[in-house]
Amino acid sequence: MDYSVRALKTAAVAVVATLAAWWLLHTLNSLIDEATEADGARGPLAGVLQYFAANSAALALQPLVTWVGLRLVGVRGNHLAVIISALVWWTTTSGHLLNSVLSPAEAFWWFSVQCAAATLPSLLQLQLMPESTQPKTRISKHDAR
Repeated sequence: MDYSVRALKTAAVAVVATLAAWWLLHTLNSLIDEATEADGARGPLAGVLQYFAANSAALALQPLVTWVGLRLVGVRGNHLAVIISALVWWTTTSGHLLNSVLSPAEAFWWFSVQCAAATLPSLLQLQLMPESTQPKTRISKHDAR
């Protein structure tokens, strides 16, 4: 697979995975905020377990969607991309996307960070893999002639 095609596919999957996880995180936290609003006045720990479960689900969704998406678009040998993208999501991006009201420029910045965190390792992994372990390219009937 050509490097530019691999990079575009990986970047597109990274954006979709980040959007899906961000939407899930934002939606679940909004629902929990509404559900525990009355309880918050009575106890400072209202909804702690619900927030923990919501954050865990969103943190797990991003690498899962990245891995499945890369497999669906045909990008093989993507372990490094999934791991580094997940680490960047867990450590920096998710906190910034959740805890602030983002301007379009800030949202674009964090999506760019996630794209770079997935695309660069994906391209680098092809260089690091020995020839014998690289994913095989598919040969169609028309290419065999």
